[in-house]
Amino acid sequence: MIGFTSTKSALLTSYQNKKLHHAILLHGKKGIGKATFAREFAEEILGNKFASHPDLFLVEKDPEKREINVDKIRKIAEFANQTSAISPNKFIIIDSACELNKSAANALLKLLEEPRPNNFLILVSHNLNRVLPTIRSRCQIVKIPDLSADDFTEILRQKNLHFSAKDQQFLAEICDNSPADAINLGLELTRFYELFLRSLYNKKISEDLLKKIADKNFSFSIFEKSYEFFISRLMQNLNSSDLNFYFDEEKVFLNLRQKFSAQKIFLIADESLILLRKTASLSLDRKLTLINIFNQICYE
Repeated sequence: MIGFTSTKSALLTSYQNKKLHHAILLHGKKGIGKATFAREFAEEILGNKFASHPDLFLVEKDPEKREINVDKIRKIAEFANQTSAISPNKFIIIDSACELNKSAANALLKLLEEPRPNNFLILVSHNLNRVLPTIRSRCQIVKIPDLSADDFTEILRQKNLHFSAKDQQFLAEICDNSPADAINLGLELTRFYELFLRSLYNKKISEDLLKKIADKNFSFSIFEKSYEFFISRLMQNLNSSDLNFYFDEEKVFLNLRQKFSAQKIFLIADESLILLRKTASLSLDRKLTLINIFNQICYE
């Protein structure tokens, strides 16, 4: 996997020297492929690859849930107590340790305190602060380096996502070099941000933008990510003119700087971001939020 060569080499060497820690905590940016790497690493040691390897146990959050509950962690104990089916080793992967609820985290801690021979636990994390210190202290912490822009571009190429060079650069920035976000949201992010900027420049929300935000299948995270990126870029522009602009950014930023003082722009940014996050947490009307934010920027 791209970006994991040194990590894989170090872990394989540890295993071959019989020094692989029984609990490994892989942490790094979200969406760079940590869980996929963990699975591929485990499968390489286990040997034969199956659609579902009998000596590999994967714990994930259910799509409709916000956290991993204790029942899933209890199943780890059942798996650990069973005899290996094929390989001399067994692997358990938790994706991710950031999403364990309190009961699940405490149950995992008990497992870590009494490791079983030839059982290896790999925890995936994108936020170490959300992993209990007592869990962290019982794991070998392995930092996954950030992907470079070249790594990011190569992953998109391998996925046959043929974005223009400019769009690739835009996606690398807005997705913080996270290939998962770019693969899953890239086309929508590019289109939404372009429509949003064009609407601001024309001082009229485009019908296409309104249709997108009103669509029940539209991911609100696209609006969140796009608007937070817009505010971040606007703040950069206020502090420096040396910015590589995307779409209509240059014209929109110039209009705002001519219309508002820096202090007023900071105030609008704070108020609109609060509204955006409240909409996400309380499931408020998304279309109305877009209109309110748009009016704040264009007509205050």
